[in-house]
Amino acid sequence: MHDFKQFNTELNKVLSQLAYAKHRQLLLITGEQNWCYLAAQHLLHELSGSKVNVLSKSTELTPSFWPEHTHQILGQEFEHAIYDGFSGILPDKLAALSGTVKAGGLLVLLLPELSNLKSWCDPALTYFQSYAQNQPTSFFNQRLARLLIQSKALHFSQLNGYTGTQNNTIEAGVINLTEQQACIEQIIKTANGRANRPLLISADRGRGKSSALGFAAAQLPDKEIVICAQQFTALHSCFKHLAQARNLSYKNSDKQLANLHFSPPDQLLNELPECDVLFVDEAASIPVPMLMKMLTHYPRVIFASTMMGYEGNGRGYTLKFKRYLQTHYKNMRSIELTQPIRFAPNDPLENQLSTLLALGADHQQANISSDKVEFAQLSREQLAHDEELLNQIVSLLSLAHYQNSVNDLRHLLDAPSQRVFVALLQNEVVAVCLVAIEGGLEKDISEQIVTGKRRPQGHLMAQTLAQLSFDSTILHQYCARVVRIAVSPSLHQKSIGSQLLKYCENKLTPECNLFGASFGANATLLRFWQSNGFELVKLGYQQDKATAEHAALVVKSLANSDLVNQLKQHFQSDFPLQLLDQFKLLDHQLVEVITGQCSNLEIDETLSKRLSSSLIGDFQLHTIKPILWRTFWQSPHSLKKCDTHTKCLFIRLILQNWSMEKAQATLQIKGKKILNKQFKQAVINWHEQLTCENRP
Repeated sequence: MHDFKQFNTELNKVLSQLAYAKHRQLLLITGEQNWCYLAAQHLLHELSGSKVNVLSKSTELTPSFWPEHTHQILGQEFEHAIYDGFSGILPDKLAALSGTVKAGGLLVLLLPELSNLKSWCDPALTYFQSYAQNQPTSFFNQRLARLLIQSKALHFSQLNGYTGTQNNTIEAGVINLTEQQACIEQIIKTANGRANRPLLISADRGRGKSSALGFAAAQLPDKEIVICAQQFTALHSCFKHLAQARNLSYKNSDKQLANLHFSPPDQLLNELPECDVLFVDEAASIPVPMLMKMLTHYPRVIFASTMMGYEGNGRGYTLKFKRYLQTHYKNMRSIELTQPIRFAPNDPLENQLSTLLALGADHQQANISSDKVEFAQLSREQLAHDEELLNQIVSLLSLAHYQNSVNDLRHLLDAPSQRVFVALLQNEVVAVCLVAIEGGLEKDISEQIVTGKRRPQGHLMAQTLAQLSFDSTILHQYCARVVRIAVSPSLHQKSIGSQLLKYCENKLTPECNLFGASFGANATLLRFWQSNGFELVKLGYQQDKATAEHAALVVKSLANSDLVNQLKQHFQSDFPLQLLDQFKLLDHQLVEVITGQCSNLEIDETLSKRLSSSLIGDFQLHTIKPILWRTFWQSPHSLKKCDTHTKCLFIRLILQNWSMEKAQATLQIKGKKILNKQFKQAVINWHEQLTCENRP
């Protein structure tokens, strides 16, 4: 047992230095679990009077809690925080907790001795592994131990006592508010300026974007402002700084203060409350279609979002949404906050967590002169020991995907079923494809899955295919599912993604019968998968909360199985009726792509004559709709060569059975007579293409 006196002396010295520098620091406490808890309780006693947040499942650390969701951690500030690694190392929780520590504070991490991390049984390991694929090795923890040994973290070890960092040139911390003030001025300019000039604010955590919204609201007393966010707790900083600037009292439960009112996204769009300015905080966690609706109703909108997100967002959102704004709002403005204001620049804790969790991985396209693409499969062990390679892959994945989690890093390193394939140009990773191997399950569990009695972790595609076909033997075999595929933005449209998929297919064919992918369906993505030989076999009924897209499942056979063709036919036979119900609001461009792959049938001559006769006179929608619907599904390719407006009207009014009123409002057509005229012309255009297509 170590004498804590030396630790107390060093601790007081460190806290004094951190307060002077306005910095935060990581403190490791390592050893046997009970000893670490004893040391943590001693530390809590020494820090009594300070506000300390403790994340732990153990009852030996009090007071503590173990939140189910990351957002339960955010939106708060603490002098210090303790993370109990013995409760399981979940990167998203650790990253979120670090974001709540104030300047002058410590983030304390309890772990076994670093030399034992390689063989330690981490209770969180099973969270990153599929059913029946558990392996005891954690490459994430191997990497963590190596980086912690190299880091300048403070360390109190049961074996070795206290180790500090030697820093004799500590400078007084300075918080630079210039950048934030410029941001506040831009918010005020947007609020007072011309309509339809949205402002996009992007920042890493601790850069003061939420407080800037609060200070700006304080300087706009004559404006009614609605602030929108998925989680109200994320707005405490905004309301607190408004109260501070206006000398008002504020409680954390207050959802209205002075001229600022809170509204969650769904309520905002349902009720459409009147306001002069709309603030949208953590916009990346709100589905883009909802953000687009906000833009159409509110002429002055400020979007703010975190780039290094803990809630499941990141650079992928920022770039994609910025691209949309630039395309549709030529006078939009964009600001990126880089200077921290919650702590001084070059904060040790931020730098340490950024390295440990690859939070700062940023894709930089090198100047590549060669166009010779090479392909390779990488092992998890290889990634765990090559930081440059790991960061290249993490940055590409986070850039390409709308939603990211800090946990993705551990999935990458600790999911034994996952394979990593890359495309390289001059040894630079320019594309990456993550593939999960599924199946290989025992007979009993397979039969329970098909009957809906069990839904074990992982094996998403294998379980879905078995349930669609009512065939449990599919779960005995192995199949491969693309978890994510990403190509460097500067190399899009050069078929690198398709080439990488072909490489994956060749590597996977010896061990897998099926190759597939599940993704948020849109017309562009579905075309990509279909162009690579994958068939659509399922479209989920529920929309994804983040993207508002339906999950598509596409598959191709690697073993001459007839399963894919059977499931494709089942989907295509059900789809016409589903368009009238579950998929009534499905994007018309996606409907066009799906119907374009449906099989043509033999044309019913009687029906064809009825249609031709009906089109001679002054036909009406309600009288001709049944004939149009039945004829189309005998020749679903007939829309392919029609113009865009014809396709849209035909899909909305005939295939999805929209009312004239709904079509008129949604398509913004002025007057029922104009819509009726356009519909009739669309039917004539379509019938001409149908006639040409079926002409002998």
